[in-house]
Amino acid sequence: MRRKVLIVCLLACVVGHLYGIEKVRFPESFADGWEQYVGKMVQITTPLYVCGNYYDSLILATERLYVPEEKAVGLADGDSTQYWAIKKSNREKIISLSCNIRNYEVRTGAVVKNLQARVVAPGKLVTGATPKFINNKPEPKPKMPKNGLLVCAANIQNYFYDLGGYAQRKTTKKQQAMQTQKICKAFKQIDADIYALCEIQKGDSAAQMLVDAMNNMAKKERYAYVSHGWSNSDMISCGYIYRMDKVRPYGDLQYAYKDTTSHYRYRLMACGFEEIESGEKFVLNVNHLRSKRGTGAESNEKRMANVDSLLVMLDKIEQEQLFVDSDVLLVGDYNAYTQEEPIQTLVREGYEDMLMRDDSMGYSYVYHSEAGYLDRVFASETMAKQVKKVAVYHLNADYFYSRGFKRGLDDTMFRYADHDPILIRVELGE
Repeated sequence: MRRKVLIVCLLACVVGHLYGIEKVRFPESFADGWEQYVGKMVQITTPLYVCGNYYDSLILATERLYVPEEKAVGLADGDSTQYWAIKKSNREKIISLSCNIRNYEVRTGAVVKNLQARVVAPGKLVTGATPKFINNKPEPKPKMPKNGLLVCAANIQNYFYDLGGYAQRKTTKKQQAMQTQKICKAFKQIDADIYALCEIQKGDSAAQMLVDAMNNMAKKERYAYVSHGWSNSDMISCGYIYRMDKVRPYGDLQYAYKDTTSHYRYRLMACGFEEIESGEKFVLNVNHLRSKRGTGAESNEKRMANVDSLLVMLDKIEQEQLFVDSDVLLVGDYNAYTQEEPIQTLVREGYEDMLMRDDSMGYSYVYHSEAGYLDRVFASETMAKQVKKVAVYHLNADYFYSRGFKRGLDDTMFRYADHDPILIRVELGE
């Protein structure tokens, strides 16, 4: 397949030299249709952003594209007018480019200027050359305030100790070892005091494996995990890893689901943490809501059931003072974008959306070339004042691995998972 694409690309260059290259702007020059340009070489003078990449094709657009659910105000109330307008606008801004580049060599967000290619069909171009990219280097770690505790919320994408059942379909032993090293490299760079994790195998074995690797890289016994006392099983859960010299967990873990047979019992939980230096305390709630599988209405209904159970747990924590302190930080993979009902429900219940406060134009996930926030940070009224900054570290979402380049086959810290980690700096006691 790749050889055929290269042959087509080379032929495109030959045709271009024979017939010349016409300068055009996108989308203005194509307002009357693509037909006049099919078969011709063009130079698109409009800067184009890489929004996605699939196999030998890049998805380019005139700007970064966001999922409609991220920007369509009123969607949670059933108003889909803006949703469909954004969806239509996104389609009109996209070009598909077949080119001589491996998809993992280009970062989502890179810019292509003065692209020369042949139009082979409406919205589809090919070139034998490697496009020249601007801003293709990895984004640096966000600058965070130095004082206080650093919390990292991270989905680590099916991190399993046991490789039978579900995990066996996703990961080989070699990939497991490499994924562990990739996560450790990323976490070493992040250097957080607490890691709130999603998609780690239920049971203590996976957490122990990751902690051992982190301590080995640190060359000291620095990290520990919060034990849930669960037996290993073929399912994912949430969990906590923390620096023993900075914080200590306290109190009993709280769960949004009392039913021990419920899969969600292990995905919506709260833990108390005490800062050792100051003695100040707060509650860290990590959640992994229902995924977007199935119909939109069905998955949203189940996510809303998750939210309802979560709110009951949070209310109980506050009313019964289970952790003494009412400062609550909510993090995790909510599988819902900003304007969807689960997110707007939490906002209406008084939990401030810290990402909208600090980085409303950001994203933590890219799907089908559209970006958005599936990973969230909320804070209770008293906690919000103690959150000094929230920022996304784009280690993962900007990089795409096809089926031919599976996760875990390179030894960098990039693309250790499909979600970006979110960094939260808190100064307790204010």
